[in-house]
Amino acid sequence: MRISTVREATPPALSEVRLTDWQFRDAMEHFAIGTAFVSLEGRWLHVNRALRDFLGYEDGELTRLTFQVLTHPDDLNADLEQLARLLAGKISAYRLEKRYLRKDGQTVWALLCVSLVRDEQGRPQYFISQVLDITERKAAELERQILAERLTLATRAGGIGVWDWDLRNDVMTCDARMFQLYGQPDTGQSSLGAAFLAATHPDDAEHVNARVTAALAADSNYDVEFRVVHPDGAVRHLRGAAEIFRDETGSPLRVVGITWDTTDLRRLACDAQAASDAKSRFLATMSHEIRTPLNGVLGMAQVLAGDPELSQAQRGRVQVIKDSGEALLTILNDVLDLTKIESGKLELEQTTFDLAQLLQGAHATFAGIAEEKYVALIVDLGDAGGAYQGDPTRLRQIVCNLVSNALKFTAEGEVRLTAQLCGAGLEIRVRDTGVGIPPEALDKVFGVFTQADSSVTRLHGGTGLGLAICRELTTLMGGELTVESELGRGTSFRLWTPLVRVAEAAAVLCDDERPPTMLHRAALKVLLAEDNPTNRLVLTALLAQFEVTPVAVCDGRQAIEAWRAQDWDVILMDVQMPVLDGVSATRAIRTEEARSGRARTTIVALTANAMPQQVAAYLEAGIDGFVPKPIDVRALLCALELATAA
Repeated sequence: MRISTVREATPPALSEVRLTDWQFRDAMEHFAIGTAFVSLEGRWLHVNRALRDFLGYEDGELTRLTFQVLTHPDDLNADLEQLARLLAGKISAYRLEKRYLRKDGQTVWALLCVSLVRDEQGRPQYFISQVLDITERKAAELERQILAERLTLATRAGGIGVWDWDLRNDVMTCDARMFQLYGQPDTGQSSLGAAFLAATHPDDAEHVNARVTAALAADSNYDVEFRVVHPDGAVRHLRGAAEIFRDETGSPLRVVGITWDTTDLRRLACDAQAASDAKSRFLATMSHEIRTPLNGVLGMAQVLAGDPELSQAQRGRVQVIKDSGEALLTILNDVLDLTKIESGKLELEQTTFDLAQLLQGAHATFAGIAEEKYVALIVDLGDAGGAYQGDPTRLRQIVCNLVSNALKFTAEGEVRLTAQLCGAGLEIRVRDTGVGIPPEALDKVFGVFTQADSSVTRLHGGTGLGLAICRELTTLMGGELTVESELGRGTSFRLWTPLVRVAEAAAVLCDDERPPTMLHRAALKVLLAEDNPTNRLVLTALLAQFEVTPVAVCDGRQAIEAWRAQDWDVILMDVQMPVLDGVSATRAIRTEEARSGRARTTIVALTANAMPQQVAAYLEAGIDGFVPKPIDVRALLCALELATAA
């Protein structure tokens, strides 16, 4: 549509207005709102400064143009239709939001108000246009629209229902998803709060009401899980969360919230927990099944190593058996540790230990390996000596792993183990002069089953679990483990933990570090309850080296009968046995002791099941201590020392 088809000729009066009314034109020039006189065909007759600035033109440039040229093409027809109605006398003025094209090419939004000036005979003369810049407002509206669309998509994708509770009028409005969540038919009505509340499971209704009341009364938000019963009897688990809006006095006005279905999520969580429990049971079983034969290998290797008649060559072969068995045991322990960490079941102990003794113990463990490689293994305690409160077993595990790694990758030079106080904790560094780690591999060294050299021709063994476990243990301690390396020059691992030094010097020994005392071995009465013939043979041979001859039985019931028959200094009790297991046998003995007043007999569990929750169950049943399988002769002697001390 073209304005020229409906306009009448412009009368001479307009020229007179433009030429004579200078005072009006001067006032119009200073209007804050863009204002213009526009001819009936759309040409700009006079434009004030505000409108020129809005459109980006200088004085005099716009009078050579028409508004049609500067109007966005998508908005032009709507503008022309309103003009036609205005000229036809159907309306006296109109308002329209439209876009203009600035001189610099930008698109701007305006609120346009147009009226028509007529002469005394009612003939159209010219238009008066007022243009208000609403670009920022439209941009904000667009942003809100985009956010609303994103929110709608998010709630739709997440199956989330949205509701709004007007507390003043006690009216709850909701979207269509809420009807689906509650199993209600969507009637098109939005105020169905009572129906939703009625659908709440009877056992949960009181809890939900209590949470609502508490949230409204206190300055807190609403977050609750509950069940609903659908009309067909199906029970679904829902979770609701809401924010409460209050007036200036703190009184609640509105509650705006969301609700979503957690039934499937809960089912997945239960399935995941069941899978985790099954994995734990599997690992416990596998641990037992692997440790039991490994106990025979390592136990007999220790017995053979104590035979004075072995030749040097035979001792070397025995050492190979022992080293290989211990390597297999390390892998098994690493896998179990990682599983416990991932499942959140690994707990740290808090005890007092001597740092110097711990580090010197690590040095003693690897001194032989270092000597064989002609690598210097140096320990520098610095100013960090003293007693600390923490988990010495796990700290030793980290330190030994780092030292072992350093020696593995160092062919010449040195491995230096240092300690110093650092801030509110303890810093331990392990530096080596080995091959170093490539820069691209540094970020991967703490990954599970990851090694810097993963090629099939790699020189060094390992599963890639050690450093991952070290990092996880450090995190559990509240510390950090970092690495720096230069290819060809060496690597430095820095361990920082928030361990607190409780004494400058310490004479504290951990249980597994205390040297066994000289026992009156021949007089020691030991009852051995073990169903596995190999394990009985191993334990009997190990104890024989220390002049101790145990009496062996094959199950828990026989252990109880032997205990009733005479007094014992210690019972070495296998946990898993036929007829009656070791834990049940221990409970029976403790019950009879309490009833008869008989002195307590020390009972030490012999078990391949040494996970924390299992050990806790042993202690709860009345077992005094445990020796994990494969049996280490030092741990066994400590158990016997416990018996003599008692």
